[in-house]
Amino acid sequence: MSVRIALTAAIIIVAPILAAEPAVAQTFSQFYGFGDSTIDSGWYRNAAPMSDNATFNADFPAAVAAGGGKATTNPGQSSSEMLAGKFGLTAAPANTPGGTIYATGDARNSQVNTPATGGLQGAVPTATQIGNYLASTGGAAAPNALYLISTGGNDVLYAENKLAAGSRAAYVTTAGSDLVGAVVRLRNAGANFIVVPNQPQSFGAGDLKSLRALYNDTVWSGLAANGVNFIPADINAVYTAIFANPASFGFQFVSNTGTGPACTQPAGITSGWATLCSPTSPISTFVSPDAAQTHLFADNVHLTTAGQQIVADYEYSLIVAPSQISFLPEAQVQTRRAIVNSILTQIPLSQGPRGPHGFNAWIGGDLSSLKMSNRDGFPDDPGTPTAVTAGIDYAFTPHWIGGMALSFGTTKQSYSTAGNFRQIDYAVSLYAAYRSEPLWLNAVVTAGAMHFDVNRDVTVGQTTQHNNGSTSGSNYSAAVQAGYDVTLGRLRSGPLAGMTFQRVRVGAFSESGSFTSLSFGDQTRNSAVSEIGYQASYDAGWLHPFAKLAWNHELAGDDRWVSASLTTIAAPSYSMPAVQLGQDWGSITTGASMAVATRSRLIVALASEFARNNATSYGVQLGFNAAY
Repeated sequence: MSVRIALTAAIIIVAPILAAEPAVAQTFSQFYGFGDSTIDSGWYRNAAPMSDNATFNADFPAAVAAGGGKATTNPGQSSSEMLAGKFGLTAAPANTPGGTIYATGDARNSQVNTPATGGLQGAVPTATQIGNYLASTGGAAAPNALYLISTGGNDVLYAENKLAAGSRAAYVTTAGSDLVGAVVRLRNAGANFIVVPNQPQSFGAGDLKSLRALYNDTVWSGLAANGVNFIPADINAVYTAIFANPASFGFQFVSNTGTGPACTQPAGITSGWATLCSPTSPISTFVSPDAAQTHLFADNVHLTTAGQQIVADYEYSLIVAPSQISFLPEAQVQTRRAIVNSILTQIPLSQGPRGPHGFNAWIGGDLSSLKMSNRDGFPDDPGTPTAVTAGIDYAFTPHWIGGMALSFGTTKQSYSTAGNFRQIDYAVSLYAAYRSEPLWLNAVVTAGAMHFDVNRDVTVGQTTQHNNGSTSGSNYSAAVQAGYDVTLGRLRSGPLAGMTFQRVRVGAFSESGSFTSLSFGDQTRNSAVSEIGYQASYDAGWLHPFAKLAWNHELAGDDRWVSASLTTIAAPSYSMPAVQLGQDWGSITTGASMAVATRSRLIVALASEFARNNATSYGVQLGFNAAY
């Protein structure tokens, strides 16, 4: 009966498992940036800025010679450079050999700056930047690259300062729509991973707030309407958090006027002078030696090195968060397989001598080390799973046994960046075994429920942002294992083969705690692992050593995507690839059972998985078995 249940469950579980989604990258191949001075990594160091301000044009070469040239507290990095560095990538200006940052200060989305409109005449519009990139690649965007598009602020300022009140909204809407069209072309060319920050719509005088809000809605809703999967970065929430508690971020000055900016304002320059600023610049220097860390703004518009770091850290957290949450079902797949293996390891003891009533009771405990690694630049996830399983079985015939087991397991998996999640697992298993020398067959079906408490901490600048959430899930699994044993004296050995199927579901949940908190969609992780190996045991009387060596292969595609949504503002959800572990690996189990009393035995086993990409697991199992 139990075998019939096992086979039925296997059919139900395996049906949708073998369907795989398109493969996704294991790491980002390149980093590209399009936009304005918010992510410009030094374009004008290699191209004259051509400002309509003669003083700025005259001062710029001397400032660059002293280490200036970027819109921050030079020589500090821009947020684009910092974000790229987190993934082991570079972010040099595109007008240098190998450069990938096309962003240029003062760029608008599609309009070219002129003496009449103001702004740097050398600025390349963002839509043109994207077109130039696609032209350089023959029209194909790198599918595994990370794209950052930060733009729109200059369009909003142009509308506010240059247009009549009645024309502003139409212009901003057009600018947003133009960007949507350019990003859609980028997506259609093959781009998969695109970050699009918003404008700080809660701040600014006059119409700036409403114009920024209009721009944000136009871009984000337009991208969503065109089916673009993009990461919406709520920079507005970042500013709000900083202004609410500047000291926690290490800031003493957060104003962009008066004594707030970190760089001294040169004569004849009214805005955006951070490109002229460095500690040794003869044009603009720091107001204090620590200004790059204690001031939020470098000038009246741009952020200091500390501010750039906060933006990069925040955007990084959005990119990697779905992958971090994807560890929840992945941990369950690994720990459930360990529980099933402990039952399979116990079955040979249950097939030993029986007591007068034909029953056998047992209990076993597992302590393991499980480390799951992620793509380059993404957090890893080490932990120490533990589990206790107790069971009872009955010998129905000399060849058949059937039983039931209850399991309780837990693990605390720590993210390599910060934070952790705790999994609690309850499971009930039915198992059956058949042995008629030299053939044997084992089957286990298991149903269980899990609970997860997630503490996903995010480092933003010098702060640690705490994000807490909880969810539950389920796991239905079935395992079948068969073999052929040859007995030579006291040695029994032979080949074996098996399959273990799992369907893990983790429910959707929302975090709370900070501006980096997110909501995550539900997840389904299917697994179908084949096993081919060889095992041997030796009967030394009171001691029975045994060993098993096997090769495992994951047949189910694990190219999952995990969805996430901002909690700070209404925004389209986005999806990122889940962690991907190796599809092939070896496993070895070795141990011994020993008689401790009449019809009672102890078992000690060591188990390890090896040669698997992105995963390492090993542990010890202790058990006690009594027949009565």
